[in-house]
Amino acid sequence: MDLPSSPSNDSLGEDASIYNYSFAPLRDPELLLADYANESTPREDGPIHLNDCAVLMLNVPARTITRINKSKEAQEANDRADVRRKKKRVKDSRKVQLSSDQAVFYYFHERKRSDVLDALFNEDTRQEHVNKVKEVGCEMPSIMRMYAHWRRIELKKTIKDAMEIWKCQACKKEQKTSEQKDLLEHIGTHERICSPCVVEHCGRRMKPRYMREHLKRFHARQYDHLEKELDYKLSRMLESFYEKARTQRNKYFPPEAFLRFDDKKIDNTQNLEDPKCRECGQMVRVNTARRAHVAQHLKLSYKCMIDDCEFRSNPMAINRHVLQYHSKKVGQLTAGELLDFKLIKDDFNKTIGDEFHKFFTCRNDNPVRKRVEAKDKRASPNNLNITPELAIFYYLYERKRQDVLEAIFDEETRKKFASKVEEMGIDITSILRTYAYWRRIELKKTIKGGIEIWKCQLCEKEIKATTVRDLINHIGTHEGGSCSCIVAGCGKLMKPTSLRGHLKNIHALHFDHLDKEQYHKLRRTLLSFYKKARTQRNKYFPPEAFLGFDDKKIGGKTQFEDPKCRDCGQMVRVNTARRYHVAQHLNLLCKCVVDGCEFRINPRTVIAHLSTRHSKKVAQLTAEELFELRRIRADFNKVMERELHKFFPYKEEISEDHFGDFL
Repeated sequence: MDLPSSPSNDSLGEDASIYNYSFAPLRDPELLLADYANESTPREDGPIHLNDCAVLMLNVPARTITRINKSKEAQEANDRADVRRKKKRVKDSRKVQLSSDQAVFYYFHERKRSDVLDALFNEDTRQEHVNKVKEVGCEMPSIMRMYAHWRRIELKKTIKDAMEIWKCQACKKEQKTSEQKDLLEHIGTHERICSPCVVEHCGRRMKPRYMREHLKRFHARQYDHLEKELDYKLSRMLESFYEKARTQRNKYFPPEAFLRFDDKKIDNTQNLEDPKCRECGQMVRVNTARRAHVAQHLKLSYKCMIDDCEFRSNPMAINRHVLQYHSKKVGQLTAGELLDFKLIKDDFNKTIGDEFHKFFTCRNDNPVRKRVEAKDKRASPNNLNITPELAIFYYLYERKRQDVLEAIFDEETRKKFASKVEEMGIDITSILRTYAYWRRIELKKTIKGGIEIWKCQLCEKEIKATTVRDLINHIGTHEGGSCSCIVAGCGKLMKPTSLRGHLKNIHALHFDHLDKEQYHKLRRTLLSFYKKARTQRNKYFPPEAFLGFDDKKIGGKTQFEDPKCRDCGQMVRVNTARRYHVAQHLNLLCKCVVDGCEFRINPRTVIAHLSTRHSKKVAQLTAEELFELRRIRADFNKVMERELHKFFPYKEEISEDHFGDFL
């Protein structure tokens, strides 16, 4: 193909200057002169002609694009590097292993005891600890607060049904409380938070505890028989009072204000009841379950107070139903719904009160509770106040730092603390453990759905755990704990994670096709393994073995489901509640697995029914009951897999924020 001849100088005219202006900055000055009109200008490979300019101009877009692309690629590479560095900083801030030295450093650092810090740490170590305090990932609170928090939780595990005793930080008054509301009402006294009377034009202000008497004396209104509007107004007023008082909780009753549990347990007539039902002979050991059991005998059921909902059950089940199915708390009910619910509870309590002791009578051999004697009180850990000073003494005492002990404590205090540590045999939780425990709780409040990272104290391997079973499986490898094969005559030992593959590959036995005896034996084997390994949890994974959270979160496709039901338009934001909601639409009901119980329930609530009605855990079921429960679960999951997305389809548009945590 013939190409047109190159343009001449005259034909280019103004274009030549444009070419010169556009192209000159992109060309090496030694090879391309500013004035293209001078054809005789020498250069190494010959003169530059204007027709050369046309040829060179053809290269301009390509060269420009190449340079732009390289520039963009470099910028994108820098951006990616910045993102990686930022993620690494975030990951490092979440993954910090605390040490006892660091905790002790923080104790003296916050008290500005530079003399003690100089004696304990050299300059480099001090600076390292200062930097590490900033990287912990959460604000390190006072050691006193953490010890008090830890102590209350530990005591609560062993002391049941006892009132807590707190000391107000403002008036120093000791408050006995069985629930948080008692403390909040005391806070209202200091903060002058009062509740106005709900009766119009009264204007009297008082604490919530006096509202009942005020309505009765001044307005001749029974607290339990208020009109719909007044009852609704009262509930909102109380909610507002407690919400305001709760914001000042740490000012008057911080964790360190907790003193002890009362020696006398909370009097409760339910503890005097014989747990054996006179009608059917069933043992019902849970107090609240006895009321539900009597309601089942009396066939008491009430309609849900939400309009157009036909669900019927007892008040406790209705409360759960409203939360799971309608995604509403009691505080979010309308005035009419709240009044209906109150009437339901009143009628239920009255009926149960009249009929209850026909089914569960009082025992004749009830032991009389007595206060603990003085000698027992002194030895009781409930009355042992572990102060931060005692913890610091213990830290230095076990390291034989007598010089530092003499600088901090006088002789009398040293003898007193030494007596507590040695003679009474106090098991003082290490400062390190307390800090680590607190830090994990605080991080967990802000990091949702994160995978925890733990460091084994024996092999120092980092374990990513989505559940505690991941840690228990690792403990089994160190302790020699193994599960034996459930097939008769095999006897091979292995970890629980290998058991499924072993059954499939060696015995051609699919995990989902086990018969009831094999399945029951398998559950018992796994339960025994986890029970033994769990006793060694603090040896391999104590609280201080927690490093942090992984930057990747636990994946789950349920978060991509549209929370709005296609059938009824209801918003169901809780993932598990959507399965319950769909089961309600499909009218899925199953018979209780316990022989002789004709109760028909939603498959999602079978375990709750076993606990409340029959006082049974899954581990206590017989082989037949366990196999039937497994069948119910499998059938339910198949139906949900097939039907769920007809009611809750995946979202059509998913924002990039959803993927941010998985990248």
